[in-house]
Amino acid sequence: MSLSSSRPAFHMPFTARTNPHLEGTREHVRHWAEQMGMFDEPYATTWPDQWSRRKFDEADFALWTAMTHPDAEPGELDLVTDWHVALWFVDDLFLPLFRQDNDRAAARAQVKRLLEFLPLDGLPRPHLVPGNPVERAFAHLWPRTAPPMTPAWRRRFVQDIDRFLHGVLWEIDHVDLGVSDPVEYVYARREFGGLPMTGTLMEHGLGEIPGNVHRMRPLQSALRAFADIISLHNDIVSYDREVAEGTIANNGVEVLRIALGCDLADASRLMNQLLTARVRTLDEVVGPDLERALRDDDVPEPVPTRLAGYLQALKDATAGSYAWHEATGRFGRRLSVPHGPTGLGTSAARLSLTL
Repeated sequence: MSLSSSRPAFHMPFTARTNPHLEGTREHVRHWAEQMGMFDEPYATTWPDQWSRRKFDEADFALWTAMTHPDAEPGELDLVTDWHVALWFVDDLFLPLFRQDNDRAAARAQVKRLLEFLPLDGLPRPHLVPGNPVERAFAHLWPRTAPPMTPAWRRRFVQDIDRFLHGVLWEIDHVDLGVSDPVEYVYARREFGGLPMTGTLMEHGLGEIPGNVHRMRPLQSALRAFADIISLHNDIVSYDREVAEGTIANNGVEVLRIALGCDLADASRLMNQLLTARVRTLDEVVGPDLERALRDDDVPEPVPTRLAGYLQALKDATAGSYAWHEATGRFGRRLSVPHGPTGLGTSAARLSLTL
């Protein structure tokens, strides 16, 4: 089964931009990953077609963060990139190594220990000595992240990391069986993916959103749409890669194909319809609802202005993620980076194959 030749045209009304500090962050994150030991034995040689220096460079994770955070300052872009590389490493390689030996207990113990490197008080834990690349990454990242955060904000961030790590455990347990219910799948993908952390970490550069505002229904709707857009788009683009890796049971297109008893092209088309609806939610629905909620609650400045910038950052990030998926070598083909609105009838004009 292959989806690359019949991939649908995506609706993307937002404009992708690239952070001007990309080159510095590319150099930084490769050196940082090396320092953390992410290319040491056994990580870079267990599945060299999945994780190695060459695959790391082909994926160009720094480009993803540069396109999803186009206005971040250099230090902030480095921090955001380091966090996402750490989570990509966990998802791609680290915890699946435990599955290779069918050692679920050790995987769960590792998740529990990783969270110890993210204390809610933000203070160092000298007695905790990192023993592997992810522990070193968390130990290095948390002192760079926690100081400007309030306790409630730190708690939200740690909860996001906790959900992501337990989501990887859940995926390891379900990789052979998958999920049969598309509704359950979308919920699990949203909750367990790394996108809640991405949204919370955006506040690090833009300013904290107060808890009472963060809990508002329109903002929660925006965050759910943001997570769905990036996750479901990735499911379509990464389908062939996941077939090759043997992890296709946890792909939304495959879940739809099996649940509805349809062929791959129809499943992809239906997934794209859902994806388009989520893009329109973020584009057309959330903004007016959020403005009304802020007025009704008499939320004072500078929060409404900050929130408008945050909502725009979510839109920028979805456009950037779409563009990165076309530019990265992670999914087997590399295309030029698109700029400007995208959608039906525009892809042929925007994209050209590059060697």
